[in-house]
Amino acid sequence: MEIIIALTIFAFLFTVIAYIQARGAASYTLTSQQVEVQESLRIALSKMSTELKAASPSTVRISNDGRKISFDNSDGTAGFRYDPYSRELETYINGVWLPFASNIEDVLFQYCPELAVAYITVKGKNGISGTQELTTAVSLRVR
Repeated sequence: MEIIIALTIFAFLFTVIAYIQARGAASYTLTSQQVEVQESLRIALSKMSTELKAASPSTVRISNDGRKISFDNSDGTAGFRYDPYSRELETYINGVWLPFASNIEDVLFQYCPELAVAYITVKGKNGISGTQELTTAVSLRVR
């Protein structure tokens, strides 16, 4: 009889410990995915903001329902666009679109020519991380 009670207690404790360990692993996975998305969004906004600041305000063009922005800078024509199939943001370099940020769900570019300000909203998601969104406003240098 004592063995049955001991085994029951052991089984109960084992179940509780296994549950706690599983919850910890799930929490780690969720947090890791959220951090990965946040880093990708921050990198994307930083790169786009830096390059847009150097754009000539009169050359900014928005297309593809706000998912593509083109502009001229000292290096020539530049731009950014969202590729929904690969879920990446791409930059236009030397006539070629190259990816620079992944885990992107959507992007929206808006431009106010009167203020020479570009607004960028980027949404990202990875696995079970849930959709995260970052927005920024970029003032273009008026020459």
